[in-house]
Amino acid sequence: MVVARVSDSLRSASIESPLESYPRAYRERTEVDSEYAVETVESLAALVSYLPHWKRLSKDCLVPNPFYEPFFLLPALQKTRPAGRVLVAFVFKKSSQCPLTEELAGIFPIERRSNGILSLPRWRLLTTSLILRSVPLLTNQRPECALSAFLKWSAKSGIGLLEFDRVLAEGPFQHALVNAFTACGRLPYVTGQSVNATLTRKNHATRPSGKALREINRKHRRLEELGDLQFRSLSETESLSEWQRWFLELEASGWKGRRGTAMMQSDRERELFMTVTRQAWARKKLQMFGLFLDDRPVAMKCNLCSGREGLAWKITYDENFSKFSPGLILELEHKMHFEQQSDLDRIDFCARADHPLCQRTAHEQLCLQRLLIPCDSLVSELYCSAVSFLRRIKRHFRSCRSKSEE
Repeated sequence: MVVARVSDSLRSASIESPLESYPRAYRERTEVDSEYAVETVESLAALVSYLPHWKRLSKDCLVPNPFYEPFFLLPALQKTRPAGRVLVAFVFKKSSQCPLTEELAGIFPIERRSNGILSLPRWRLLTTSLILRSVPLLTNQRPECALSAFLKWSAKSGIGLLEFDRVLAEGPFQHALVNAFTACGRLPYVTGQSVNATLTRKNHATRPSGKALREINRKHRRLEELGDLQFRSLSETESLSEWQRWFLELEASGWKGRRGTAMMQSDRERELFMTVTRQAWARKKLQMFGLFLDDRPVAMKCNLCSGREGLAWKITYDENFSKFSPGLILELEHKMHFEQQSDLDRIDFCARADHPLCQRTAHEQLCLQRLLIPCDSLVSELYCSAVSFLRRIKRHFRSCRSKSEE
């Protein structure tokens, strides 16, 4: 590990946090061009020296992503073990006066992956079963320049192929992405697209169809007949630890528990859930909702918030009451709660719009995509072209087969 050194004159510069009195510790620093530099970090200990810059960017970034903020990413890297080697690339806009005044313009957590024998190894934006969005944190000021600097660094570092999965295909991030590709002369290959269900304040008057709403209300009345039914949200007057315990126990009581994939059944995932929810609650970035029958939770959900957007991280329900659809009732109650609040403009369900639960509730849509990006490598360029060609052939034969079956 290479540790940055600062002169005595730089140490006397004003600092906003005690952490900034320490030099940034990085594995390698690459001068991309006259304006930008990229510092890569591998160890958790080294990441701590970036916290002041990291927190400032998280508060005022182009598109919020709580999964890449310190309160989530640091415990995620500590408690879980990604399949491949992980680097965090920090893109800095350089200062001609003092390194301490360099402005952090982008954060890209990336992981070395290979998807199979015939798959070309690549570095991909970090995603796991618990990290549901991989949009990098970018500055609001000329975000396309920060993206361009990252792409140039990739080529200089010998990275042949990049993969951006679960990134937005619309809005300001997509605009910055297109501008960055144009500036760098890169041609990305779209290898996957999906649509997430969302709630937005712009269309908050949207309601389920009359038939669906009558069915939900009928099940709601039947559940009320069994006892005192309440929709509740975690508040300052309630115990976070109790809600955490309820959620973990409820998840473990269902199909995830039977498959051995519930968070409570993994020490690392349980500790990650406890740590993330505790830190998010302390930063007012956590929402927890529950449907309670006689003070017993029958459905619960957990949202992580950043800026004016929330992301549905986890949801669970008691399968003993499945015929009453408690998860669906909870979602409808959550929707009404969202319409009455003013702190958030959008909730991303982090689930495909064609998910059975989403299909039964009215929602808007958010487009996501998966991109393969060759980095000035003929091999990776040929590989991406071949993948695109083979996908087209596959779609053609599927189309022909479906027509013949008709």
